Formats: sequence, structure tokens, C-alpha cells
Amino acid sequence: MQTAQLRLLLQRADQHRQAGQFADARGCCAEVLRHAPDQPDALLMLAGVALAQGLRSQAQALLERAVAANPTHAPSWLRLSEVLEDQGQVAAAEAAMARAAGLLPHHAPAHYNHARLLRAQGRREAASAALERARTLPGSSPTLHAQMLQLQALMHEDAGDLESALLALEHALQAAPNRAALHHNRGVLLHRLSRPLDALQAHDRALALGLDVAEAHYNRGNSLQSLGRSSDALQSYRAALARDPQYALALYDAARLRWRLGDAEFATELDAAEAAAPHSPVAPGIKGRLLLRAERHAEAAEAFARAAHLGPAAGYFDGLGQALARLGRHDEALHAHRQAVALAPELAATHISHAACLLQAGQAPAAVVSAQTAVRLAPTDQQAWAMLDLAWRATDHPGAQWLNDYGRMIQVYELEPPPGWPDIDAFNAALTQALLGLHTDDQAPIDQTLRHGSQTLGDIFEQRHPLIQQLRDQIAQQLDRHVRYLRELAADPLRGLDAPEGVPPHPLLSRVAPKWRFSDSWSSRLRRGGFHTHHVHPHGWISSCYYVAVPPTVTATTAEQQGQPGWIAFGLPDFEVPALSQQAMRTLQPRPGTLVLFPSFTWHGTVPFDDEAMRLTVAFDVLPQAL
Repeated sequence: MQTAQLRLLLQRADQHRQAGQFADARGCCAEVLRHAPDQPDALLMLAGVALAQGLRSQAQALLERAVAANPTHAPSWLRLSEVLEDQGQVAAAEAAMARAAGLLPHHAPAHYNHARLLRAQGRREAASAALERARTLPGSSPTLHAQMLQLQALMHEDAGDLESALLALEHALQAAPNRAALHHNRGVLLHRLSRPLDALQAHDRALALGLDVAEAHYNRGNSLQSLGRSSDALQSYRAALARDPQYALALYDAARLRWRLGDAEFATELDAAEAAAPHSPVAPGIKGRLLLRAERHAEAAEAFARAAHLGPAAGYFDGLGQALARLGRHDEALHAHRQAVALAPELAATHISHAACLLQAGQAPAAVVSAQTAVRLAPTDQQAWAMLDLAWRATDHPGAQWLNDYGRMIQVYELEPPPGWPDIDAFNAALTQALLGLHTDDQAPIDQTLRHGSQTLGDIFEQRHPLIQQLRDQIAQQLDRHVRYLRELAADPLRGLDAPEGVPPHPLLSRVAPKWRFSDSWSSRLRRGGFHTHHVHPHGWISSCYYVAVPPTVTATTAEQQGQPGWIAFGLPDFEVPALSQQAMRTLQPRPGTLVLFPSFTWHGTVPFDDEAMRLTVAFDVLPQAL
């Protein structure tokens, strides 16, 4: 058969495919392949027909046959990448797109999609290079230009540079002002930048342009919540659930919002979702997680058991084990944790929880093994190191002294008053009023460590209030000083930095870098009887507490003899370890104007106090930043 006849058959096949006449399209392609086996355009056409009929596996097999027989056929590589990505095979999709981009050096969409897939794998530098290549190629359509700017914004956001991300989105909107997704993404960024009113306007614009999906309503709800419009926020979460009844983020945040508002029926949406989809583990899994944080352990165990029965997943068994351990049912808890580890042996979190359960069950040597596995899997996970610290202490392992030097790694600094203020007391008095305006909840968040108090929403250091920015600047000066101190401590030959056998380098001192960044910040307000449960900050490096206002009973000179009310205590976990004393390794008396800095892996909590005056603090986490 002549080439012209083959082309004619392929044209007919395409016409049949577009008309939905799939059998006729297949017939034309089969005739082509009878005369020219593995003809790439015919295989590509057959793959298109298979996709139109929902036969993804068949389409993938046809495309793999096409590229195997014709490795320079770029259209087949492009389509194969799309099919692989659609099936969640991101690495394979990226490899296919890399082949297509190599064959099409001047085809901007291929390089753009290659950048997008590289980013999905966390390969930032390669993604940036691929995107830059795409942007330098001529002939991009306005739509593709906007997509590339949108991807650039996401990459800036990945790197924590939110202002550059916002600028890239604004340029994208100049190219495509009616692209609803861009307005939505801009709203998300504005929310993260603590500009909730601007964020709400962006989300409203996205909805007006037709972006009527669960994610859009959910993010609008977040902005409304930041504006203190709680009932409107709840309605937006419900709108998200109306479009996707199993939308996990909306289920979770609707319940959290109800809890903070003091609503006893905080699980209403979760119960409705479970009733509507009794075979889905999503709602009971979320409910278990919230009940666990609310210390309603029996109910949490029941919810996690339902979720694990419906969809055996490591997270559900892990939560079940945590709840059972708190109930003292250690044998059942250990069985649940073993199931979690078997399902996800590569996740540090499963080994961390297993180690905690082993410690509670009095099996400290086994806990050392699980905790060491966790730190090897996730060398920067502070919760993993905190669990290893407990296990080492419970077994009198010398690694505990190498890891936690409570005398030198915890430092207290006196903050200088910002320029223009006569003293730190005057500044703190004004700062108190600014912070109280941000404490709008009736009770503490269900998933946080404070009890009998409230916590601000969002990243407080992103607030544009001048007093908060002055505080941030003063704290930054002390952080520079503290990082210099840590560098000297790391270089101290008497300390010894060699890690015990089988564990990574020291999680605090080995990461000291000239530059650092705030990763999160918030304010906590405790009232009478308030306290923080003992905890660590899993994703930090350096953590903190700055004391803005402290009750008289806490600052009294006799506080130490009275049980140290309101003091911060270091070294105690939030569960009982039979082999460890319940005595704190170090305690500090809070004083207004002082800043306490400590490793994020160090257990810390506070002692309840009995005083009408509030205990008001600002806290934050810091991460090292590579040059």
C-alpha cells in the first residue's frame, strides 16, 4: 500500500473517532497496521480511540508499543506521558515527557510539561531549568504563557518566596485576565500572606468566572475564617462538601471551626459524610484524628477501627494504636502499630508512633530500634529525634547526653525595646492590645497543644501590623545572635559531634547555617487553669517562646515553692514512660520581655496556673536556609 493510501486511511480513522464511530476507526487503523506493522500514527490513533472509550491500560500498551518500535516518534511519547500521569505514574510520565522534549527542542509545551512533572517529583532545580527553556522558546500562545507564569509562581511558593509567587501570578493574569484558576491561586497566596480581604476578593472573582469546584469554596472559607466571619466560613465549607461530600480538608476544617466556636456538635458534617458514604473510610478517619487530639481516646479508637476496617491504611492503624495506648491497652496498640509499619515501612511516622507505644508498654530497648529507624528515614523530623531521646534516656544510653544538652542548647535572651519605645514594658503593653485583636476564638483549637485558651490563625509574622513587625525585627536580631552561638557550640571540641552508631548527624548543630527563615509563627493566650501539653515541633529546627504578658502568680518570687505555676518545663513527654522519672529536665520562669530559644526536638510544656490575668505569648519555628 502506498504512503498516500495509508495517510488517507488514517484521516478516515480520525474522522470516525471524532464522530464516535470507534469500530470504524479501529477498522481503518487495523488495515494500516496490516500493511505497515507498528506504524506509529496508527498505534497513536488506536490509543486515542481506547482513551475515548475509557480503556486507559489498553491505550498505554498501544503507546508503549509505538515508542518501542519507533523511539523517535515524539507524538507517541507526548501522549504516553499524558496517559501515565493520568494514572498517577508521575516518574514514568516525566521520563516519557523528557524523551518528547529531547525530540522537540523548540516545542515549548513539551518543555513546560516536563518542568511541571519535574516539580511534581520535588526536583526543583531541574524543573526550573526546564521551565526557563520553555520560556525562551518563541511562539508561545497567551494561554501557554500564562500557564508558564502560573508554574513559576508555584515554584516560588515551593521555595517559600510568596511575594515572588504573587508577582508571577499577577503577570499571568495580565496575559489571561479571565482565567479563573489564576484568580483562585492568587487568593490562596494572598491568604498565606495574611491579606484575607484581598484573598476573599480573588476567590469571589474566581467563582464569578465559573470555578465552581470544592477546592475553590474551601479556600474561600479559609479567607472568611481569617476575617472572623465564622458562620460564612462554615457555609463555604458546606458548599465545598455539596460538590464533593468526601472532601477531606473541608470536613476537617468545618469540624475544627465548630470546635473553636464551642459547638458541642462539632462533628455534624463528619457524621453526615459517614452516613452518606458508609463504605468510605474518609470521615471516620478524620473524626478519629480530631478525637485523638481532643483526648477522647475511646471514641477515637472506635472511629479509627471503623476507618481501618473500611480502608486498611497505615494512618488509620497508626491512629488506632495511639488511641489504644492512651487507654492502656498496650498489647492491642502494639498489634495496630505493627500493622501500620507493615503497610508503610518507609514512613518515619509509623516508626515514631510504634516507638512511643513501646515506651508506654515498658519495652524501651525495642523502642530504641524503632526510633533509630525513624531518624534514619527522616533525619530532620524532630518528632523522631524526640522519641529517640526518650528511648535513649529510658535505657541509659549515652546518646541522650549527645543529643540534648538542656543547659546549653536552651537559651534565654532579653529583648531590647524597638526604636522609639522607652522600654520593653511599654512596647509589650501596646503589643498586647494588638495581639488580643487577633484572638477571636471561644476556645483552643482541637488539634493544638494549648488547653483553656486560644491561638491565632495563620502566620502572625505575616501580619502587616507595625507592632508585630517591630517584634519580628527585634526577634530576628536575637536569632542571629543565637545562630552564631550554635555555630560556636558545634565547633566546641569538648562537646564531641560524632553521632552514636546508626544515627544521622546532630539534628540541631549539624544544620547550623549562616541564613535562616521563619517557617511559622503564632500567638497563644492562656486563661485561668491554662497550660500547654508536652510536645515537640516535628518540622522545625529552632523553636521559641516570647513572653508578652505573664500573670502575677507566675512572676512571683515564691513561684518555685508554689509548684512553678505557668513555668515552661523541658524534657517531659505527653505520655508516661515507666522507665523515666516524671521530673522535668529543666524549668524556666517566664518573664515579660524574655525570649526562650530551644531545639525543636526538645519536649516542652507548661504548668497550669491559677490567676485571673492571662498568659500571652508569641512563638515561632525557624528553619536553616541554604545559601
